[in-house]
Amino acid sequence: MTRFHLLFLVLLLAIAVPFATADTIQLSNNNLGIAGSIGTVTLTQGVGGVMVTLQANAGFSFKLQGGDILFNTSATLTSGSISNLSIDGLYTSNFSFGGPATRAGTTFTYDLSNLIKGTLPHGYVSANTISFTISGVTLAQLQPYLWGVHFCTASGSSCGPLTGFASNGPTVPEPGTLSLLGTGLAGLAGVFRRRFRS
Repeated sequence: MTRFHLLFLVLLLAIAVPFATADTIQLSNNNLGIAGSIGTVTLTQGVGGVMVTLQANAGFSFKLQGGDILFNTSATLTSGSISNLSIDGLYTSNFSFGGPATRAGTTFTYDLSNLIKGTLPHGYVSANTISFTISGVTLAQLQPYLWGVHFCTASGSSCGPLTGFASNGPTVPEPGTLSLLGTGLAGLAGVFRRRFRS
C-alpha cells in the first residue's frame, strides 16, 4: 500500500467517524447499598448547549417532587440556562434551580429540584426518563464532574417503597469516542510502520 493510499484511508476513516459528541455516565453508587447501576446520565453536545438525558434502569425511577438532579460544572449557570425539560417524553414540569447543595455527604454546584406541576398528570411523582438542555455549556464543562439523583425503587410514575440517592462512577465513552480513538491508533500504527520499514 502506497503512502498516498494509507493517507487517503486514514482521512476517509476520520471523516466517516463522528467526533465524540456524547458520553454516558453510570449512576452506580448509592446510599441504599444496591449493587449495580440505578440508571444513566447521557450528555450530548448540541448547538449552544448540552442535552442531558437521565434514564432509569428497570426497577427504578427518578423522584420528581422533593427529588433532586445535582451536578458539578466549571460553567456559571442560572435557572435560565435550563430549558426543554421533558418527563417521560410526554410531559413538562416546573422546577427549582439553585445550589450549592449537599446530598449523601457530597456537595454539588447546582441542584435542579422539585419537578412539579406543568403538564404532569395528578399523582405523577416519579419518572423513568427526564431530559433537559443546559445552554451555554460544552460537553467538556460537564463530563469530568459528579452527577447525582434521587431515585425510587420501582419503575413508573408512582415511585416505590424506598427512595435513595445515586451518583456516578467512571464515565463510559460512547461508541463514537471509541471509534475515534481506534482511527487515531490506526493512523499512528501506519506512521510507525513506515518509519521502521525505511
